[in-house]
Amino acid sequence: MYAALQRTLGELEAATESLPVERIARLRGIAEWIRRQREQERPVHLVFICTHNSRRSQFAQVWAQVWALHHGLKDVRAWSAGTEATAVATPVITALEAQGFRMDGAGDYDAEGNAIQTEYLVNFDDTVSPVHLYSKTMDEPDNPAGDFAAIMVCSDADGNCPFVPGAAVRFSLPFDDPKVSDGTADEAKTYEERSLAIAREMLFVMEVAADE
Repeated sequence: MYAALQRTLGELEAATESLPVERIARLRGIAEWIRRQREQERPVHLVFICTHNSRRSQFAQVWAQVWALHHGLKDVRAWSAGTEATAVATPVITALEAQGFRMDGAGDYDAEGNAIQTEYLVNFDDTVSPVHLYSKTMDEPDNPAGDFAAIMVCSDADGNCPFVPGAAVRFSLPFDDPKVSDGTADEAKTYEERSLAIAREMLFVMEVAADE
């Protein structure tokens, strides 16, 4: 794993900030589902879902995959999707780069310079496959078609998508949207903070899931 990313992971593991009791209950539910799937030798697919699949769900996909591998959960696979496809928000990529990831990818932009589609390979260790980030809907062929955990990371998608086709189980795990800072002086700081907040919760999930 890259040295800069190892530093970020080390800081997160050393953090003493406690999570709210209500969040711990939600996170334990996800971790216990992972453990049950592994005990039954069933697929462990986590699909993080948000409306546009452009910010929170992308952060969650990356951090869940990193922490799963970090804790030896090689059979855990993380994915993401939206109720509509848009584009990976550029500040997401900027935040992940600042935290030690390396990016390969490119984007298409409209006449005003707004991203209309982007694809990135998020590299964190040269010995494993990178995480493939792009905005997509839940019926994307690349995503698992069934027997997966649908993890709703925004309230809008959670409320407007009462049924997720193929999901074996559904969890509500909303995060605040960093989009509110877009175009402001606080943009970079807000996205990095949201990335780390999601990272902390994915760390808790994988620690509990890996605890024998």
